[in-house]
Amino acid sequence: MQSPTNVSALSKVEDYLENVVSSQPSIFSAAVMTADGLPLVVLMGKEEVEKLQLAAAIASLGSLSEQTAIQLGIGKHMDLMMRCRKGHLFIRRVGTANVLAIISDKSTPLGVISLIIDSVAKRVQRLLR
Repeated sequence: MQSPTNVSALSKVEDYLENVVSSQPSIFSAAVMTADGLPLVVLMGKEEVEKLQLAAAIASLGSLSEQTAIQLGIGKHMDLMMRCRKGHLFIRRVGTANVLAIISDKSTPLGVISLIIDSVAKRVQRLLR
């Protein structure tokens, strides 16, 4: 069971992500999960999304991309981006224990999304401390 501090922090993260999704027209949804794949905050906009499966899949993608970067010797992993027909999925490690996922509009320039993700990741990391 989570301590009251953690519950409070997760509530703040959820409020913040809801604000980001509602105020940024280029961001469709967001989620934060542990690096092990347990969902903390999932705002994916569809009721049928299975939160546990989604969190596990996203955390796995993040871990796989980190290991691939190590194996290739191309430096520290920063982000994973998946381009899809209806949008883009961005995955970024937040601190050592959590992963941030954001789904964006496919027409938004990647530089703009990168700036948004930088800001969101920093804020989420602060809120989870």
